[in-house]
Amino acid sequence: MQHVRLFRGHILNPAAEDRYTLHADGGMVTDEGGIILEVGDYPAVTDRYPSATLIDCSDRLILPGFIDTHTHLPQYRAVALYGQELLEWLNRDILPAEREFTPEAADTLCPLFFRTLLSYGVTTAAVYCSVQKESTHVAFEWAEKTGIRAIIGKVMMDRNAPDFLLENTVESLHASEEVCRKWHGAANGRLLYAFTPRFAPTCSRALMRGVGELASQYGAYIQTHLAENPAELQWVRELFPEARSYTDVYFRAGLLGPKTVLAHAIHVSSDERCLLTETGTCVSHCPTSNLFLRSGLMPLRELLDMGLHIGLGSDVGGGPTLSPFEIMRSAIYVHTARRFLPDFGGGDISPTTALYMATLGGAKALGLDDKIGSLACGKEADFIVVNPQRLSPLSTEKAMDISPDTLISRMIFRGDDRIVEQTYVRGVLCHDRSSHGNNER
Repeated sequence: MQHVRLFRGHILNPAAEDRYTLHADGGMVTDEGGIILEVGDYPAVTDRYPSATLIDCSDRLILPGFIDTHTHLPQYRAVALYGQELLEWLNRDILPAEREFTPEAADTLCPLFFRTLLSYGVTTAAVYCSVQKESTHVAFEWAEKTGIRAIIGKVMMDRNAPDFLLENTVESLHASEEVCRKWHGAANGRLLYAFTPRFAPTCSRALMRGVGELASQYGAYIQTHLAENPAELQWVRELFPEARSYTDVYFRAGLLGPKTVLAHAIHVSSDERCLLTETGTCVSHCPTSNLFLRSGLMPLRELLDMGLHIGLGSDVGGGPTLSPFEIMRSAIYVHTARRFLPDFGGGDISPTTALYMATLGGAKALGLDDKIGSLACGKEADFIVVNPQRLSPLSTEKAMDISPDTLISRMIFRGDDRIVEQTYVRGVLCHDRSSHGNNER
């Protein structure tokens, strides 16, 4: 007989950028394959599933797992190195760190990285590795072991890179294709591959065209960077004089489309925004990194209003933390700062919007909203259990007695990994704070 579980708790579910649902006494039923069978009010759900095993989280908040749409695994060992802008920082700190991402080093760093993500309630991450093929295999192996849902890619660079990371164009394409063949769709679809040209300045036209062809052939993702820093934009103009814009470089190479995720997109013109919208290309907003590297203030509200699918990214190590709470509140702070600029376009980024971008909005950006991002019948049970009492400034206040809007606001502005008690991916407990991160796998 099928093993069915019934999770009881306060179920908070993003529905749209400005809307959510809350079951104050909710029930969520999952089957043994980690598929959600029903979400609703607990009394009605328990009547329909009287024999389900009860997991009582009645004084806890249950919500979808967070989605990190842009992060760099090898850079985790080089976080929080302040003082440089993008290009100097890459050359001084990051590329040397990626050189050290050997298979042996990866075997130590990967479990720490993925378990830290899970401890923050991140159930899905889009991850850049380095150019080392074998180290990328190790990253996939640890993603499989830890239970996280991940889109991972081997970084590709065939020009304007130090000798210790520089690749031959054909060999880079072949190595990436080999990793894609092995891992794209592995773990019953939990692991996916992204072809990962670092950014236009370190990639030849031939490499980028090859990436577009391979991604189309395998139905894989493409992830790269766009318009992060003014000096980077000038470099791109010098390297690609035939292109109308940075975004046009990728368009000419066949890299834009619904399965492409471009990180940053801070300094993009109105024509570029239209091109991104027309091609269905998605964007990862990385506010902590944009501030840390002094790259700029992304016009988030304007891009959202154009209909772009935008998720949130930690961009570690440009971003100093993997915390989705820090990233959500930074997205709000950045928009607040833009109010003082003469070209401010108006509008607001509310806590509800930030939560949406970290969950269902991120799923839409990755084209996975039919599977994850919200808690609904037929979707996979990627969710977290949060202790809301830790968010209250007063010990006498009962967290569940406050309004849902206040609860969301406090979770974003006061939350950290200490409020995340359990993290489930596809119904499997992958992080349990009470057991110091040990999981069921």
